[in-house]
Amino acid sequence: MTRLLRSLSFRLALTYAMLFGLSVGLLFAAGYWLRVIRPMSEVRVAVEGEAARIGAIYRKSGIDAARSALNLRAHTPAARMPFHVLVAPGGQIVAANLPSWAPAAASDLSVIEADKFVDGFEIDHSAFVRDRTMPDGGRLIVGRDVQDIVDDEDLLRTGALWMLCGSLALGITGGWLMSRAIGKRIDSVTSTALQVMEGDLSGRVPVRGTQDDFDRLSATLNLMLSRIEGLFETVRRVSDNAAHELRTPLARLAGKLEVLEQDVCKDAAASPAIAASVAEAIAEANRLRGILAALIRISRLEGGRATLHIQRTDVVQLLEDVVEFYQPEAERRDIALTLDAHRPLVADLDLDMVFQAISNLLDNALKHVPEGSRVDVRAGRQGGELVLGVFDDGPGLLPADLDRVTEPFFRAEGSASVPGDGLGLSMLAAIAQVHGARMEFSDNRPGLGVVLRFPLR
Repeated sequence: MTRLLRSLSFRLALTYAMLFGLSVGLLFAAGYWLRVIRPMSEVRVAVEGEAARIGAIYRKSGIDAARSALNLRAHTPAARMPFHVLVAPGGQIVAANLPSWAPAAASDLSVIEADKFVDGFEIDHSAFVRDRTMPDGGRLIVGRDVQDIVDDEDLLRTGALWMLCGSLALGITGGWLMSRAIGKRIDSVTSTALQVMEGDLSGRVPVRGTQDDFDRLSATLNLMLSRIEGLFETVRRVSDNAAHELRTPLARLAGKLEVLEQDVCKDAAASPAIAASVAEAIAEANRLRGILAALIRISRLEGGRATLHIQRTDVVQLLEDVVEFYQPEAERRDIALTLDAHRPLVADLDLDMVFQAISNLLDNALKHVPEGSRVDVRAGRQGGELVLGVFDDGPGLLPADLDRVTEPFFRAEGSASVPGDGLGLSMLAAIAQVHGARMEFSDNRPGLGVVLRFPLR
């Protein structure tokens, strides 16, 4: 229901229904004024005048003269049937053509029933009457038939109610149907956009062939996606070719530097400075090779070209192996490295990729926390997810850096002196993406917590 109320098409249809109902209401109000209020006002003026005239005759000439005036009025042709009642001060009915009336005089004009029976059939009449008590205690009721006005009033009120309810019901139903139809088309666009966002650039919006606005929009979006896919494919080919072209010269450079290092070591006359320079050059060449290999792997993971080797994995054993691998470095820097995970804890994962992901997290944590700190590795199940996390009590991250921390080569403020290439968390994000996992950063107070949530397949 909340989604329906948030739908623009439904709200537009509901607004149109309300405006239509308002316009219908205004039309009925105009009809009500023309068919009820104005005719009733005319009858009111006529009845008031007749009641005043006959009342004056009653006061001036007596009850008999008033009766004669009423009888003359009853037999005078008129557009509306006349009604009257004349009661003597003692309660005797002197003249009357109303079947019934109220026992006490009303303070204002009123509508009363004046039905008549002709040959056993009831004929509906409604009388708009003025009921007056005379100075001597007599009672004078003068009125006119307003049955047609009452019928019009009932008809207009009933019609207005049905029209209002019907227009709102049709508006809501039409809005729901419109929202559903439009929502399906929008959902197809949304699902395609999510597919593309996940890295599958082959996604296209379905085109129904109706040549409507949505079909034209879908065709335009598909053309745009085709262009984007072509551009990405071109960039991918260029980057792959560049990576392969760079990989060979770097390998040759590293090989020649290693040969040079051996020659320098054999040459007793070579200075230690030259040997150190060659060693640094080899280290930089190997570093470039590592960066290039990481970039290629990240590109393959993000582009959906990496092959996943999903297997049943003992998660606790995997984490024990990672912690054991980094335990010497932690001991060297007097960092307490702990593991909090309990068997049985198994999941379907790519063992090598997840091993690398946790390794990257531990490597970052051990590099950034000061000596004497603490790094905790935790694992467990929460709902339908496998949760792996690494928590430290180091300097943490600024809120402004959280949105950029997975960008390649991004280095947070204050980490310039820490060795690294800024690719560890980028690789982590790519590994999480291909596993359908979510990566979350949290404040460990102090320090940083990084959590990976894998869906349990």
